[in-house]
Formats: sequence, C-alpha cells, structure tokens
Amino acid sequence: MKTPLITTTIGAFPKPNYVPVRDWFDLSRETGGMNTSETTYQYSKDVEKNKDAHEDLFIRAAREVLDIQIRSGILIPTDGEVRRENYIHYHCRHLSGFDFKNLEHRVLRDGAYETDLPAIRSPISHYNNNYSVHDYSASQNVSSRPVKFTLPGPLTIMDTTADCFYNDRPKLNAALASTINEEVLALVEAGCRHIQIDEPLFARSVEDALDFGMEGLERCFYGVPKSVARIVHMCCGYPDHLDDDNYKKADPSSYDQLSQAIDEAAFDQISIEDKHCCNDLKLLEKFKNKSVIFGSVAIASSTLETVEEVVERLRSALNHIDRDRLIVAPDCGLGLLPASLAEEKLTAMCKAAAVV
Repeated sequence: MKTPLITTTIGAFPKPNYVPVRDWFDLSRETGGMNTSETTYQYSKDVEKNKDAHEDLFIRAAREVLDIQIRSGILIPTDGEVRRENYIHYHCRHLSGFDFKNLEHRVLRDGAYETDLPAIRSPISHYNNNYSVHDYSASQNVSSRPVKFTLPGPLTIMDTTADCFYNDRPKLNAALASTINEEVLALVEAGCRHIQIDEPLFARSVEDALDFGMEGLERCFYGVPKSVARIVHMCCGYPDHLDDDNYKKADPSSYDQLSQAIDEAAFDQISIEDKHCCNDLKLLEKFKNKSVIFGSVAIASSTLETVEEVVERLRSALNHIDRDRLIVAPDCGLGLLPASLAEEKLTAMCKAAAVV
C-alpha cells in the first residue's frame, strides 16, 4: 500500500465579506489592481481599538475558511490569514521601529508596481506580545486538523517597507529575523507543529538570498525542535489581478540558482510554484535533503484544473523525488480567487493527490 500524498495550502484565502479588515486581494477584485497604500495603511482604527469586539467575527471566518479546506481534502490547512490586512505588515505592526503614519513612496518588484510604504525610522525590536500564539490558538480551536501558521520572511519584509534607519541590508535582515524567531518559538511552545516562513523575494533577489537571506531564514528557525516542520515558501509573486497574463513574475530559473543553498539550509520543506512555471522536473532531483511542497494548481487563473491534468503532473514529479518527500499544494495563497473557485481548485487537487 502506497503512502498517501500529504496536501496543504500556502496561506491567504479569500476573506468572508463580514470580516472587518480589507486586504490587497479585495482591492484587486474591486479595481483590477493591487495597491498596498490603499489598504495597508488604512487599516481600520476601529478594528485596532476594538479587537475584542471583533473576535467572534475573526473566529467565525477562520472556522469557515478551515472548513472549506478540510472538506476539500486538505490535511494541513492554514487559517487563511483572515485577521491580516496583508501578511507582511501585520507582523510589522507588532514591532517597534516602524512608522505607519509618514509613508515613503517606492517602486517595487522590478518595477511591477509602485506604492507608499511604512518606514523603519528607529531600531527594530519585538514587543514580546506574541500575537501569533493568539491567532494560531483561536484557529486551532476550531479546526479538526493541525493548522499551519505562516509568517513573512525578513527579505520580503525589507522589500515592502522603506529602510530610513539601518542602511545596512544584512544587519536589517538579521534584526527582522530575530523578531520572527520570537514568534516562531512562541508558536512552538503553544503546540504549533507546522510553521512556514514566506520568502517570495528570494526568487527576485537571488544575490541577496545567497549573501545573507539564507542566514536570515536559519535565524528565524533557530531553536526549533525536530518535532516541528520548518517550512519555507518561495513563490514567483502575485500578479496584479486575476488572469493577468502580462504581469512580470519572478524568473522561475531562480529555483535552480538557489537549489544547492536551499538543500543545505537548516529547514525541512521548500514550497515552490510549478503550475505557473512548469519547471523542468529535474529540479526536484537537486533537493536531496528537503521535502518539496509542489505547486499543483494556479492561484491567479480562473481556469479550473482537471483532476486528470494534476494527476499527470504529480506522477511525472514522482519520477524525480521520493514519494514521502512530495507534498501537494496550490502555487501560492488563494486570496485572488472567489471562494467558490478556490474550493473547486482545492477539491480537484486533493482528488488528484488521492488518485496518485
């Protein structure tokens, strides 16, 4: 009897409309384009000041998102990031050193878009409030399966904030990694066994990733026991809107350039896109020490994958990696999709995993 393939999701899920927080995916669906300055920095003061009053809505949303994933067949779901205006700045709001009032204008992602960003104006430090423990526990309490918790990586935080203080990228990366490590260790203590750091900037900034990014990731996971899955997600970036075929995503050849460093780094699983970029599957042979979370459905296309096409790709992948090291997932978070289509894609994916 062959071991069943594990299925998981990556992070974001379309928020139910009653959630009192808008995110950049909402704006994309409404206007056809994402602009973080129109969502991130208009984070509702009412929500911030009245978190307890909104707690029932956040728990209801987490339960709804988790139920969708579980009935689709997902074995390791996420909370869908239902509490976050975006997964990067939500973490930064729990740190000292960030200025969310006086924003800095920046051009991002190789010129893909421009926006106004929060600024780093003093030394970064952690408030020691461990927001992640509350968020994880609230979600795990309404889930019948183990919940994976996601956090932004240091290099990715650096790309979506404006450094007006450090002027030293390795030093800033290390400072941010230390704050993430505080949350990671608190999650471990709270019982979380699947912790994911998202570093999509590795695919765009290979030189930085190799120079100091990998070291930052290892700092994030410092002190984590072997009983916990240390997961890193490296996608090629979200497009501006659904079915945006002209968006300048990161070059998937970055995976090859980073593969040796990834395989030697002190974490357990690497999450990559495949549906979007259709990798040369010999890439999988380069990961001898890592499990690979294999992106199997597109997160920015309204086309619904068939079970058969996912089955075919997974079987091809298994020609290049041990079965017990292949995990099935979407390419990235599902926030751009309507909830009904997200569920249909997950269902098709999980059926394919079961067939394989």
